[in-house]
Amino acid sequence: MAKKTKSRWEVIKPILVIFILTACAIMLFYGFKEPGVQLTDTQIQVKGMYGLEIDFTDIKDVTLIEKSMREIGIGTRTNGFGGMGSTLKGNFKSADLGKHMLFVNADASPTIRIARKSDVDIYISFKDSKKTETFFSELSRESLYSQ
Repeated sequence: MAKKTKSRWEVIKPILVIFILTACAIMLFYGFKEPGVQLTDTQIQVKGMYGLEIDFTDIKDVTLIEKSMREIGIGTRTNGFGGMGSTLKGNFKSADLGKHMLFVNADASPTIRIARKSDVDIYISFKDSKKTETFFSELSRESLYSQ
């Protein structure tokens, strides 16, 4: 009786499945993780999935809205992470807000709105409301943005 050898596809398939599942798990982990937000001398750095840098010279206004993003109105995701749980990151669009970018826990309040001169507004909120308020205070106290 001849021994049957495995085809190349039968060997590659399980490795490919493991690779895809691992990549999905990593994306979910980084997607659900709150963004790191840091202030430097010249900009706000939002680190993590869909992260960006916002130069203080590009900031028109910073406001603390006493509502969650779900109450404000999330809109439709055009390119981003969300839909599972309350974590929303990336580009969104709504009739009320127009195009905007979110780094929020949709159910947490308050929410910080950063209006920019040359690009879409950014909304930031953390699951812990004190963390959101502290970040807003740091922005306000230092008068880091020009109006």
